[in-house]
Amino acid sequence: MEGFGNRIEYFERMLADNPENPTGLLALANEYKKAGREEDEAAVLKRYVEAHERERSERQHAPRFSFRARLTGDGAGAIKFVGA
Repeated sequence: MEGFGNRIEYFERMLADNPENPTGLLALANEYKKAGREEDEAAVLKRYVEAHERERSERQHAPRFSFRARLTGDGAGAIKFVGA
């Protein structure tokens, strides 16, 4: 059981530096499962899903920018921001 504790502490420290690290979250959940800590495992898996959903949502709703440039006449070559 002591080996689980060392690995759990390792992954907990890893996640202290980067709380949404998907590899660290899954590894910690796996170690909790091996140690019979089902409630801790479930909590970490919930964190993983929330972080993953947030990341996926941010990718899908990334701002899109549009620009317009005059090719001739006054202001030729000037770029105007139109919207997101």
